[in-house]
Amino acid sequence: MFEREAHLRFFFYFNSFGLLLLCLFVTPTSAHAPQPIAFAGPALLPAEKNTLEKTETKSTNPAPDRKQVQVSREDAVRTVARNGQVKISEREMELLARLVYAEGRGEPYEGQVAIAAVVLNRVASPGFPNTVREVIYAPNAFSPVHDGNLSSKSNESTRKAVRDAVAGHDPTNGSLYFFNPNTATSSWIWSRTQTLRISNHIFAK
Repeated sequence: MFEREAHLRFFFYFNSFGLLLLCLFVTPTSAHAPQPIAFAGPALLPAEKNTLEKTETKSTNPAPDRKQVQVSREDAVRTVARNGQVKISEREMELLARLVYAEGRGEPYEGQVAIAAVVLNRVASPGFPNTVREVIYAPNAFSPVHDGNLSSKSNESTRKAVRDAVAGHDPTNGSLYFFNPNTATSSWIWSRTQTLRISNHIFAK
């Protein structure tokens, strides 16, 4: 009986020692921190998914390029004119003189001042662009520009007419339009309130 108990103890100790060795060899020697489980969140409806994708696109994509008017350093320096209603640079004054030359080189001096005054009146009006350059190059604003026939030159008469208009002289009494009644084909321009006629041009508001 004692011999049997001795065998059982030996068998128990031997197995325990073997199990201990097995644990030492199998157990990893380095511990790793548990990795966080990504939470996907609630499932989105198709409409919500589209809205989310549009929002992400707006936030990640750069804003589209916008067409900007190129302004030189000289154009940035503008003189306040027409009782503070208009700012105009030397370059814009020359551009305006060229327009007056194209539109009214055959007109009397008063008519040339009136053409320049119409452009300045548009700059001062909230219904038009706020610079001389933008007013002149607005789509369909002036036929020489629209037709590609804006003169590349001016003369002393048109330059003086521009200076007088910038100084505040306005024979048109605030008119925003002018047209030649012999060539005008638009019924709309005839519906405007006419202020006066100077030679070949009728001026209107």
